[in-house]
Amino acid sequence: MINKQNFEELFNRHLIKDISQEEIEIVLSGQYGKALELLRDAEATGLFPALVGPPGVGKTILCRYFASLRAKEKKNQSFYWITLDESIKPTHFLGSFDPAITLKKGFVIEAFHPGPLLSAMLEGGTFLANEINRATEYSQNTLLEPLEEASIAIPHLGRIKADNNFFFICAMNPEELSGTHRLSEALKDRIKVWIKLDYPQKATELDIIRINLPEHFVIEESELELIYSIIEETRKNKIDIEIPASIRAGIAMAKLLGRQRALEKEKKISEKDSYFYLSDIAKHVLLGSLKPKPGMKVEDIVESIIARTLGG
Repeated sequence: MINKQNFEELFNRHLIKDISQEEIEIVLSGQYGKALELLRDAEATGLFPALVGPPGVGKTILCRYFASLRAKEKKNQSFYWITLDESIKPTHFLGSFDPAITLKKGFVIEAFHPGPLLSAMLEGGTFLANEINRATEYSQNTLLEPLEEASIAIPHLGRIKADNNFFFICAMNPEELSGTHRLSEALKDRIKVWIKLDYPQKATELDIIRINLPEHFVIEESELELIYSIIEETRKNKIDIEIPASIRAGIAMAKLLGRQRALEKEKKISEKDSYFYLSDIAKHVLLGSLKPKPGMKVEDIVESIIARTLGG
């Protein structure tokens, strides 16, 4: 187990202290450029936006990129985010009292550890509520006062007013996907800019795959086309598949194929054609990247997709 001294040293070395200095590689063609413009429009008009789209279309990275731009322009490094689920409680947003200090000194500000929402409100930073519709309505209601009144009450301490530069963003999957809750009408009424993201157009998706490939992994354009055809096939099959392969699946296939090509170049393995590699790679990636409809076996779906796209 890592010792405390090493932990502190390593933690500080890898700590993201300034979102504006973080290198975020992103493709801003097609829908992503328009979505970024809408985020900027929402900020300029004091309206709170929501990004809505299926898993893996780039909602979170777009929010992070926007937050980094905002941090540079506002000279404010403050960016907080939390990924929500049914276990999230209001204290995860607001913060909580340290029991040991509270027992000794009572409910004083010294005993309070602020949560990410409260910190962003105080510092005038950006707060991202990721997967917001996976939280229960009880937890969602924590956001009502901050979004309507720009204030929040902290038990035992009082009510604070948010800094004028505080900005809220949320991201969510479509409501029809399993595991999601409907947003309360009160919360929906406070979110005024709705930005829909879907699986991107082919040229944009191929660009995203390219920028996510390590420099030492080189694959041919024809191989990228094959990878895209496999991913696209999962999105066409709406009868058997509830959630198709995302952009992440295409990136994973490209990296694994790039690894094989690098090994060939180093003469560590013998050369084989793209179809040979991708038949195996696609199987191992897609098994965990698809969600089949009830009663369907993912293994059968994957084999069928490989046969249709690669002929194997």
